[in-house]
Amino acid sequence: MVSVEKGKRWLYEKDGWKEIGLFVVCLVFYLAFPLFDGPYWSKDSTSYATMDITREPLYPTFLWVFRNWFGEERYLMPVILFQAFLAAYAAWKLAVTVKEKKGSFALGCMAAGFQFAVALLNRFVANRGSSYTVCIMTEGVGFSLYVLFIVQLYRYILDKRKKNLFGVFFYAALLASLRKQMLLTLCLMAAVFILYYLVKKRELRKLAVLLVLTGVLLAGVKAADCFYNYRVRGVWMEHSGNSMGVLCTLVYTAQDKDAELFRDDTLKRLYTEIYTRSKEAGYNMSDAPKDWVGLTSHYADCYDDIGYGIINPVVQGYIRENQSVSPVDDTLLYDAYCGSMMKTLLGQSKGRLFCIVAWNTWKGFVNSIARVHPVLNVYAVIMYLLYLVLYVWAVRRKGCWNRPDETASLAEIVGIGLAFNCGVVGITIFTQPRYMIYSMGLFYCALTVLLYDAVAAGRKKGAESGGRSVKVTGVK
Repeated sequence: MVSVEKGKRWLYEKDGWKEIGLFVVCLVFYLAFPLFDGPYWSKDSTSYATMDITREPLYPTFLWVFRNWFGEERYLMPVILFQAFLAAYAAWKLAVTVKEKKGSFALGCMAAGFQFAVALLNRFVANRGSSYTVCIMTEGVGFSLYVLFIVQLYRYILDKRKKNLFGVFFYAALLASLRKQMLLTLCLMAAVFILYYLVKKRELRKLAVLLVLTGVLLAGVKAADCFYNYRVRGVWMEHSGNSMGVLCTLVYTAQDKDAELFRDDTLKRLYTEIYTRSKEAGYNMSDAPKDWVGLTSHYADCYDDIGYGIINPVVQGYIRENQSVSPVDDTLLYDAYCGSMMKTLLGQSKGRLFCIVAWNTWKGFVNSIARVHPVLNVYAVIMYLLYLVLYVWAVRRKGCWNRPDETASLAEIVGIGLAFNCGVVGITIFTQPRYMIYSMGLFYCALTVLLYDAVAAGRKKGAESGGRSVKVTGVK
């Protein structure tokens, strides 16, 4: 009887019907993509479906489960229907959270609307021909899981409930097992915990516990990766290819003199061949335009050609001709050679490396909220400045630096997450929109909440000023 009364109260007193209606809207919106477009098989899809050794465990396992449930010929449609449902739930959960914390259903609808807008941009503006929710790739679930992670982290900071902390760790574990880029969620958790329990307010025991749990989670993610490969390949190992990304960048920024950094003859021979081929093909920073857009575009164009077109054939060819034992052992040797070359090349002069990382990271900031374009580059600067100004004003106006706040905390968590993603991707790979738009809808959601508070504060101040004027006139 109590449960029935609670249900009635939720429906009629807490806008339950509105929340149900919003979920239906979210579901209809996201289901439209798989129903009209069907599954999209990209060039990366095969490596996930075949459980390639270079892939993290979650998405290949996810596909394997659906393949076993529905069969090889029919499993793709259920996969993208599930991805659409997850996207609908994430958008709805974000909307309900904003509505609950800010007391505005309209703000909640706008939060969902920004997620819709990102999907529509990917489908109709980005020349992809598909939304990510219908793609057989990690982004099919990754964008939604990231939104849910941010929602749980935001709710935990405000409410300090254990169920929200569990949600934070749960979604972080899924994301870190989905793609190595999403290890940033663990960094984000640690940064937010340090901000709130060391910088803002000293709760050292709580901070220590949370950081230890974050470390345990990282160890668990690595153990899950090893267990997955043990089950699939019979070897306790993490997925392959963790060094190649940084190595591509270091080869791109390398100079002729960097061959002298190598002391091992085999590594020096491999590197010299890789560098010579890259240089001859024009895949070097020396061949790039001088402006930042041209430089980062050249780097992006060269990245895969260096990695898949030169590094892989050279290193794998050498192993095959001289040391081949088994596919798994060959992969371990490949990782060892690439890792050793990467560590050695980190000794190169840092000027060129710093330059490409800095501009690549800035390009990531632009692509996180817009797209690199002469006009949109300026727009991005304006939006970030507006975000920062409104955040600082909100903190000063409310005096909430030392405590959680519904508006400031959302801006902090979203902003730190966006910055971490730009930094992590900017250091390791070219910052194309596919890697950057995890925070796009969240950024505009947080910005709208900041604007909402600023407008409300302005109206309140105006009303108070008007009231004082009336009193003064009455005295006269």
